[in-house]
Amino acid sequence: MSPESRAATARTPQDFVLPRFDSGSECLVEWIASLRDSGVRQAGPALILALESLRRADISPSRRFSVLQLLKAPLLKTCTGLPKPRDWAHMRNGAARRGVTVEQRLYRAMFQNLDQAVRQLDRCYFVLNGRQERRRQWAVRNLFRFFDRQIRYTALWGGPLPDSTWRDLHELFVYLSVRREPRPSGPVVGTANRSVDPEREYKQILLFGLAAQLAPSGARSGELLEGLRHWAPQTQLEDPLARVGEAGALVVAPAQDRPPFRHPEPLAPEFRGWVLVAPEEYLALIDRETQRAAPVRLLPVEASRRSVG
Repeated sequence: MSPESRAATARTPQDFVLPRFDSGSECLVEWIASLRDSGVRQAGPALILALESLRRADISPSRRFSVLQLLKAPLLKTCTGLPKPRDWAHMRNGAARRGVTVEQRLYRAMFQNLDQAVRQLDRCYFVLNGRQERRRQWAVRNLFRFFDRQIRYTALWGGPLPDSTWRDLHELFVYLSVRREPRPSGPVVGTANRSVDPEREYKQILLFGLAAQLAPSGARSGELLEGLRHWAPQTQLEDPLARVGEAGALVVAPAQDRPPFRHPEPLAPEFRGWVLVAPEEYLALIDRETQRAAPVRLLPVEASRRSVG
């Protein structure tokens, strides 16, 4: 095919007629197949449009889960093939950075849809059957996985996160912790070894997010990534009232759109959130990486000469 012919048959995201979500899966499967033939540069925006349409769709929880399960694999394959913003690595202090990328928007859109699916299921059912419970576990697991992809992408390539990304994670954890979890109507076969502990997943992400803020090079180290799953169960989220007046505490503020951070001022009684108490081994790693990344202070020429003499 000549270049002119290819240009004439090239498809834009608008050319993809969005599939219906309130019917069977055959049309959606065909639509996904058409994405494979279009290439990742067209598939990415088309998937974003589909996920935005899915959030507005008035469909049952069962149908919503089925659609998301079908979209997960092509979305991940598309993200793998999308070009990375290599120029970000050379920019400092966020200067001249572009907005969020297609890959970030895909991770964000999938997170939002999974969150919607879990909450819709919880509203509709008090007692879950085995299949519903497996789907809920799948959605919760993937909520944390897709969030993890968002922040690791940012730590690796240096770009900004979409607005409200961290706030939505904090709200999700509070929701999963406070709101009742629908009871299964009987034994849930096949999920005993794959159950999700939201608190452990949340703490693991908090530790990574904190490392990315305090020691960006450490957030890309294999030592950190290997240690997170061991350090997360040892990490505590404490009531800040016991730390009132303490300065420099590591804190989590659920109402704010930010990862854990060091609170420079003494904690006030009005602070709403948690104090993050991390394992010593983790804190030692952060300290090492922070010192390693610290700029070397050079003495002025005259001072250096005097010190040598």
